Amino acid sequence: MDMIKAGTIGVIAILFAVSLKAYKAEYGLYVALAVCLIMLEYIMRYFMQILSGIEVLREYLQDHYGYLSLLLKAVGATYACEFCAGICRDAGYGGVAGQMEMLGKVYILSMGMPILISLMESIQTIAG
Repeated sequence: MDMIKAGTIGVIAILFAVSLKAYKAEYGLYVALAVCLIMLEYIMRYFMQILSGIEVLREYLQDHYGYLSLLLKAVGATYACEFCAGICRDAGYGGVAGQMEMLGKVYILSMGMPILISLMESIQTIAG
């Protein structure tokens, strides 16, 4: 039900923003930004449910909880970069949006390096 509400809010707000853009372009941007913040609230609501599930996973992982922490940071960075890039793109700054997405990709790649190194060490240990 929340997805239907969120989708409806998004579509109505964007239609409203497009109609306002004809009068003053900045009003359309403000409406789009407000919708982004409302959607962020929905995202945070579901993220809290995910965090409660992660507490259960924490018990199973015990010593290797650092890997799950890296995964969560990567997911958070992805959402943050996409959110910022979307706002930049809506404002007409596609170049800045592209750079924001590139920053997110490089950040996630750099966060995954310790896991890749650990995997390579495990393979080397098994292979002898």
